[in-house]
Amino acid sequence: MKKGLLLLLASLFAASSLFAQDVDILRRKYSQVSFGKNTFIHNNWKMKSDFAINYTNGRTFYLHEDEVAGLIRFAIDGTWADFTYAKYTRPLPVEGKTKGYKFHQIDYALNVGPSVHINPIEDVFVHTYFRYAPAYSLFMGDKQVYGNYATYFVTGISVSYNFIALGFEGRFGNCNYDSLISAKKAAEYIEQLKTNPLNQITDRVKHRGWRVYVSFMF
Repeated sequence: MKKGLLLLLASLFAASSLFAQDVDILRRKYSQVSFGKNTFIHNNWKMKSDFAINYTNGRTFYLHEDEVAGLIRFAIDGTWADFTYAKYTRPLPVEGKTKGYKFHQIDYALNVGPSVHINPIEDVFVHTYFRYAPAYSLFMGDKQVYGNYATYFVTGISVSYNFIALGFEGRFGNCNYDSLISAKKAAEYIEQLKTNPLNQITDRVKHRGWRVYVSFMF
């Protein structure tokens, strides 16, 4: 009886150890929530966001199961949900007074790129990555709406323990915005306002930004 119980406990311990190892290897899905700031650069002026928030969901595809030198794994990251919202305020003089115009940016992006995963000690990983992130970007405010395809790149680093990670990443790219309202309506509104808060952003706009995030891996 005692031998049977000891054998059962030993089997359970061995199975749990193998499962823990498999979880480390198979923890490929990630979801992250982040907070940061964006910078909108158009010609000779810059506009920094009041804040930016982001939700990202994707999967890591490891190129090999065994660690290189018992420490490193190489992989490809694929992100199919990368939503970013940023809010901006731009003060402009109107009729002798300063008015703060509110603008909103919404991006939806896909990401793909290489990543390196370092396992210095048990259950602790360091993740680094660089991703190409094609996106559609909307920029709107004060009765003006612009949108178009945008090209971004994302690079970052995070440290994880078990299934949770803390990270930091940078994001940069550009977009050639097109007006999504009729040219006639836009001209009428600009004439009525006597100023154009967006400076007619129908040419290239550069985007720069950073994020700090919490990521959950499964």
